[in-house]
Amino acid sequence: MGTLALLVVAALAFSLLAGVMEMASARRARRRLLDRASPVLHPLSQHQLPRLRYWSTRRAIHHVALFVAFLTTVYLAMTLLKALHALLAQWF
Repeated sequence: MGTLALLVVAALAFSLLAGVMEMASARRARRRLLDRASPVLHPLSQHQLPRLRYWSTRRAIHHVALFVAFLTTVYLAMTLLKALHALLAQWF
């Protein structure tokens, strides 16, 4: 039960971190796109700014793969620490 709770906390932390990183990169890309945009020639055309695709299938698969790798790493680290703790507990 403790392992499951730690994995859930790790998953939530990773999700929050990935969301923050995604927002930051989207803002940077949006700023770069707006800086690179062509000058407006007519005042009525200002609402037609170039659009960014905020999500793609490739990025979604990338985030899922990162999430699975993160959970696997956390699980293996917790298993290793438990084994190390059991080994050290026998000596002392």
